[in-house]
Amino acid sequence: MKWVPVRVDAAWMETLWREGAARLGVTPCGSPAPSASGDVIGGTVDHRGQTAWLRVAPFLEHAMDVEPWRGTREAGALVEICKPALLASTEWTHPDPAPVPVCAELVTYVSDPPAAPGDQYLTHPIDLSPAWLADLRASLCALAGQPTTRQIWGNRPERYQHLLHAVYGRPLPAGVAPRWGSTEHLDLHWGNLTIPRLMILDWEHWGVNVAGYGAARLYCTALGAPTVAAQLHTTFADLLDSPSGRYALLVAAADILVAVAWYEDTAGLCPALHHLADTLLRGEAAPI
Repeated sequence: MKWVPVRVDAAWMETLWREGAARLGVTPCGSPAPSASGDVIGGTVDHRGQTAWLRVAPFLEHAMDVEPWRGTREAGALVEICKPALLASTEWTHPDPAPVPVCAELVTYVSDPPAAPGDQYLTHPIDLSPAWLADLRASLCALAGQPTTRQIWGNRPERYQHLLHAVYGRPLPAGVAPRWGSTEHLDLHWGNLTIPRLMILDWEHWGVNVAGYGAARLYCTALGAPTVAAQLHTTFADLLDSPSGRYALLVAAADILVAVAWYEDTAGLCPALHHLADTLLRGEAAPI
């Protein structure tokens, strides 16, 4: 990794955002806001008389990989998915205080809020209509069938093998086996899904993976709201109860357990995740 001598503060990021707006010929509707990580900034703009969303991200080689940096642009080619449409994009090199590649992506504006604003995990029930669940199922099935060569470093087979060994330390039963080759959203959680109308947000991390991974991760992040988790299991039962789906569930649960080793388990997911993993490692189907 190359260290980039850039102080990524709000003022510098806003400079990039306004430069992106000028390059794309759109008019800012107000001040933008940085993401929680601080390496992406977004805000509303006027695009041909309509409100749109402008997302701008510098490529900081010391802090990110190129695949996620290009994810939103490359997701623009995906079809039949409930997601914001890519309207335009541009890339340039910002010279100050050091040359840094920057991309600006203009997407359709989503007015509905995330199901869990500012969080990944559900801690209380929410109302998911049959139409919402059907749209989610159709979107993930459409995504799975669209070939890609995108691979994200943290979601590769060898990393999953090391993760499962480190977290569980047990051999996988006969009914658990990955089927690679499906295209999946690799960061699917309740902060990236809107309600009451479904839109799937945040397309930095997507690519070829284990079949059922997106549904599995969403199921695991819903375990703090058991009625919602049950709805998801019903919607994706054929995937989650398949050998590849069970593998994906174990990976997703392990990933979350590792994450809450760094951050507080505010959603109280650990007991449910351990119960899920123990059930699957006994060779049984995921509990509903």
